[in-house]
Amino acid sequence: MLEVAVDVLSTTNPMTVRQVYYQLVSRQVIENNKTAYNSVCNLLRDARKSEEIPWDWIEDRLRKPRYVAMWENMNDFTKSVAPQFRRNVWNTQPNYLEVWLEKDALSGIFEETLEPYGVTLNVGRGYDGWSSIRAAAERYGYEKEVTVLYFGDFDPSGEDMLRSLRERLLFFGSEPEIIKCALTFEDVERFHLPPDFTKPGDTRSAAFIEKYGDMAVELDALSVEVLRERLEEEVRSRMDLEALQEVKQLEAIEREHLIERLRGDEAE
Repeated sequence: MLEVAVDVLSTTNPMTVRQVYYQLVSRQVIENNKTAYNSVCNLLRDARKSEEIPWDWIEDRLRKPRYVAMWENMNDFTKSVAPQFRRNVWNTQPNYLEVWLEKDALSGIFEETLEPYGVTLNVGRGYDGWSSIRAAAERYGYEKEVTVLYFGDFDPSGEDMLRSLRERLLFFGSEPEIIKCALTFEDVERFHLPPDFTKPGDTRSAAFIEKYGDMAVELDALSVEVLRERLEEEVRSRMDLEALQEVKQLEAIEREHLIERLRGDEAE
């Protein structure tokens, strides 16, 4: 179990404990149950304490300190703030694109992949609240066609979230195209992902089981490489890449001007 965990993490890191767990499940090293999950938690804890796994290969996305931004001096501030200048890429794109993700554990991978394209990531952690839905409807406006790329689990709730998202956005007068990119039934079959049983008492289970059988597979079970490639392909196929490149070139020039201006102010 440790050997496979090290192999997984050496290829892609940092990961959450939950991500490593599902990668071990998908490789059929362990079964998908609470006991196995606890074993992985203990394994990764001990492996880091013994330095068999570097501490920074595992991340905790929930327990993070909220730092107050501070700098040593103006020059330090200039170096820090200049890279944050970004031109709005959507002003020259024919349509607007956004990605919604059900699992916060995967948000680091998604943020890293989407950053060069300027695509907003909305992390739902299950069904989104009404405030989040209303904010999304306001972002989408009415001037451009909007596409939402959705990534979530393949289970009764994961499939039903698309219906819920469409209905609640429509309540606010917003009708974006919503596409589930992963996890799909085809993914489960193609990559031989190990299923679990659907949750007992889930009122959405009956119709789902009738169509697909009694199975539930988490998005985390898909390999990070496949997930990253899928995400980038879906985004690139829906953006004007030439327009994006032109914005990036102008952005680089303006960033240099910004640095010169800030340094000039410092000298004064």
